Amino acid sequence: MAKSERPNLSILIVSALLIVIIVRLFFIQIINGEEYEQISRNNFLKEVLVPSPRGSILDRFGKEIAVSRPVVNLYYKTSSIDDLSEIKKFLVFDLGIRKEIVKKVLNKAAISSNKNKRFLIKENLKLDIIYKIESRSNSFQSLELVVDYLRVYPFNEVGSHKFGYLKSNDKRDFVYGSFLSTRLGASGLEKVYDSKLQGENGSRYLLIDSRGREVFSKVVSIDKRKIKNIPGQDLSLTIDIEMEKLIYDSFGDFNGAAIVHDIESGEILALVSKPSFDPNLFSRSMSTKIWKNLRSGSEKPLLNRAFLSSNPPGSIIKIVTAVAALEEGAIEEETEYYCPGYYQLGERKFRCWKKSGHGKVNVVRALISSCDVFFYRAGLSLGVEAYSRWLENFGFGKRVALPFPQRPGVIPDKNFIDKYLKGKFYRGDMANVAIGQGYLTINPLQASIMTSIIASNGSYPNLRITNDGENIKNENLSISEKTLMLVQKGLLGVVNENGGTGFDAFDDGQLAGKTGTAQVISKSSRKYNSGKFKNHGWYTSYYPFASPKIVVTVFVENGVSGGRSAGPIIKKVVKYYKNNYLNLKGESN
Repeated sequence: MAKSERPNLSILIVSALLIVIIVRLFFIQIINGEEYEQISRNNFLKEVLVPSPRGSILDRFGKEIAVSRPVVNLYYKTSSIDDLSEIKKFLVFDLGIRKEIVKKVLNKAAISSNKNKRFLIKENLKLDIIYKIESRSNSFQSLELVVDYLRVYPFNEVGSHKFGYLKSNDKRDFVYGSFLSTRLGASGLEKVYDSKLQGENGSRYLLIDSRGREVFSKVVSIDKRKIKNIPGQDLSLTIDIEMEKLIYDSFGDFNGAAIVHDIESGEILALVSKPSFDPNLFSRSMSTKIWKNLRSGSEKPLLNRAFLSSNPPGSIIKIVTAVAALEEGAIEEETEYYCPGYYQLGERKFRCWKKSGHGKVNVVRALISSCDVFFYRAGLSLGVEAYSRWLENFGFGKRVALPFPQRPGVIPDKNFIDKYLKGKFYRGDMANVAIGQGYLTINPLQASIMTSIIASNGSYPNLRITNDGENIKNENLSISEKTLMLVQKGLLGVVNENGGTGFDAFDDGQLAGKTGTAQVISKSSRKYNSGKFKNHGWYTSYYPFASPKIVVTVFVENGVSGGRSAGPIIKKVVKYYKNNYLNLKGESN
C-alpha cells in the first residue's frame, strides 16, 4: 500500500507544476499577449543616471570644508494625460514660478525630439514647495521630483585657492541633461583628488517605444535592472579651518598670504591667500559677467599668493646671508661693522633703512636691528657664487612637493646671470641681493621652509596638506651648531629686545622671527612707498623658542612694514595656537 502512494504523490506534484506553467503561459500569451508582443517589437530600455554625492573635504578636526548637500529639483516631462492649462496654473500660482520660465520650459518640451527629456523648472526646492508638489502628484504625470547633490563650501572665501572649485561636466544625461553632482574638480584639491572625491553614479531605466515616447507597463518590471549609486570618498586634511578663518579675517583691508606649519610633522595647519573667491559660485552654472570679474578683477582674487606670488624677500633673507657668511668664513661671531647710515661702494651710497645708522654691530645685533650696512658688507665678503649655493640649499628657486601650481622665484645663480644678465653681475648687485632686493624673488612657502630649517637645527620640513601620505624622514642641511645658535639668538632678539623690528608680535618672550620690507619700486622714484607702490611687508617666525613647534609666515601686499602689518596677525595666531594646541597637551606657556 505504501509503495503505490509514492508514485501518486509524485504525479500530483508534477501535475501541479504543469498547471502553474500553463496558467502563466495563458496569462502571458492570451490575457497580456498583445502588450508583451508590442513591448518586444516596438520598445527598448533607456538608461538614466542616478546622481551620487561627492565625498566631503574635512579639516584636521573633522569639520566640513566642502560637502555635497542633497537638493530636490523639479523637472517637467511631456504627458498626454495632463491638462497644460492646469499645469501652468499650478506652476505659476501655487509654486510661484515666473511665467516666462514656465513658458520656456513647456515650449522646449513640446518639440518632438524632446519627448523623453526632462526639463529643469526649479532647483533646490524648499520643504513647503515639495509638500505642495507631492500632494498633487496623482494629478500631474508631467511633474517629477529628482534628488541631486549641490557642492557647498561653508567657509566661503577662506582657503578656497587650495580647496579649489568645480566645473561643468561635458558628459550629459540624455533624459535629464546636466546634474550638479557630476561636476568635475577644476582647481586645487578638488581637481587633484577628483577621482577619489567623485562618486559612482547609479542608473535606472525607462521603457521607450519606437516613436521615442515613454511607456508605462504593469506587466513588465525593470526595477531589478537598477544600479545603486556609490558616494565618493572623503578627503581629510591637516588644515585647521578655524585658524585659517582667524588669519583671513585678521588681514583686514590688506591682501597677502600666510602659512602655518608644524615643524616636526610638516603638517600645514593654515594656508591662506587674500583676496579670495567664493567657490560656491562654481557649484552651479555661472554668468559670464561674474566669471569675467573674477578673472580680470584688479585685485586678482583667483591668484594664490602663497604659491604664485613671487616677490623680493627684503630683510627676512638676512637669515640666509648670516648663515652663509658664517659657514663660509666670510664673517665670524666677533666680526663688527660700523654703520653710519650708509655704505659707500665706489661712487654710490647704499643706504641703511635707519638714516642715523646703527653704530658698531655684530651679526646677532645686525639681525635684531636689521642693519643693512652689516649685510651689505657680509654679502660682498661672501660673493655671489657661494651665496647662490646657500640660497639653493635653503630651497629657494625650487618647487615644493605640494600638489599646487607654483612660481619658485629666481636666485642669482650662474645660469640666471649668464642667461639674463649676459654674465655680468656687479658688486652693487651683490649688495642688493644680500638684503633681499634686486635679482632675488621668493614665495611665502619658501620663506616658511627657511625659518623651519633654522628652528629645527637644520632639518628640512616635509610639508603635507593631506593625511593620506606616508611620513618621510626629514633630510638635514649641514649647519654648525655655533652658527645656528648665533642666528637663533638674533631672531629671538628681533621680537623681544629693545631695537628689535618684530616687537608688534611680542607676547610671552617665546616667539622668534625676522621682519622684512620689500621695495615695489626704486627709492629714487617720486612714487616710492605710496599708493600701489607701497612696500610689501614680510614676517616669518617660529614658536615657542625653547621647544619649537610651529612656523608662522605672513606676507602683506603694500603693508609698508612687515612688523606693523604682519606682526599683529602673527600675535593672534600664536595666541590661538597656545589656547587650542599647547594648553590641550598640558604644556606650559
